[in-house]
Amino acid sequence: MSGWFFLGAAMIGTPAQACPGKEEACAEKRQAAADPAHCARRADLVGPGACSWTTEMVAQRVLEEGTPWTYVGTLVRSDNALASKVAAPYTIGPEGRRIHVVANEVLETVDTAGRVSLVGRVLDVDGTTYFVATTAGPGNA
Repeated sequence: MSGWFFLGAAMIGTPAQACPGKEEACAEKRQAAADPAHCARRADLVGPGACSWTTEMVAQRVLEEGTPWTYVGTLVRSDNALASKVAAPYTIGPEGRRIHVVANEVLETVDTAGRVSLVGRVLDVDGTTYFVATTAGPGNA
């Protein structure tokens, strides 16, 4: 038998370890693979009334035309029912100037229940202000 057979057999018997180590290492790997322009996959972030195609188009526009912006704080749960059909499950900012956080893959990498640190771009589109996170992490004080 050839050496390739034994190598193949050894590889089949080896358990896959895509994320060895602690959970933090896994989160870092997921963060590195997250694409800010792609719509989130989690149903709780996208919502039933949103359109993933529209969400991705707006995310790309914000990334191309938006202003760099950083936010540290908590995310306020939104009803996610924008007329634009953009998936925006959270808002940030003061009451009078709410900014809608676009549900992208980067948002999936952070625990949205606590304080978060978000870096990304912000853009006003037809009277609605959108924020697209390019990196996310815990919002340590």
